[in-house]
Amino acid sequence: MRKLNLFIAFIVFCFFFSSCLKDEENDKEKIVEITIYPETGFGASVMSDIWTQPLIFSDNDDNQKRMLVDIIFEDLDLDYERGYKYTLKAKKVWMHEPPQDVSSIKYVYLEQLSKEKIITEDSEENFELFVSSKTVKFTPKFPSEYEGTESSPKIYNALHTKKTGTDNWLAIVEIEGFDFEEGYEYLLNVKKITQAEPYLIRYILLDIKSKTLKNTE
Repeated sequence: MRKLNLFIAFIVFCFFFSSCLKDEENDKEKIVEITIYPETGFGASVMSDIWTQPLIFSDNDDNQKRMLVDIIFEDLDLDYERGYKYTLKAKKVWMHEPPQDVSSIKYVYLEQLSKEKIITEDSEENFELFVSSKTVKFTPKFPSEYEGTESSPKIYNALHTKKTGTDNWLAIVEIEGFDFEEGYEYLLNVKKITQAEPYLIRYILLDIKSKTLKNTE
């Protein structure tokens, strides 16, 4: 009888252990609400050196704002317009074996829940801007621009900049009144104008605080 009990216990343990391994091999899933914010970010995929304008999003599972770059978002059906906030319903999947060079979390679009105009008034902001000595390749996204056909996106040599005191790099095609000379770093005072309708951002030079030759040795 004792041997029989031990054998049954062994069978139960093997079944339980096998079930645990099977659960670990499966992708974990959860239904979440995703917020797509009214202004885009700037960045590039790890597989590309061309900057663009990734969507900025968060989900109600962790509420962390991040750019939608190197993240799989299956079946995403969104006619995005800057200036609007979107709420989506999606499946959040923790992939057991994610592809290389992408996040281990992916999303599967289910439906759009809402679209709300957030930026409704024109605004202005003055701040100090650091400009790197080298430009970056940049293609606009919202709206996209093309060289003739939609198979050839327009690519600019954009200023590689960031607002002083932050770590958020920007790719700015033009600062009105500013003539960039490659090889020099700049500190500028600029005015950022956000136009609500149609949505548009402009940067205007107020003055050049410093211009420094970058040591390339």
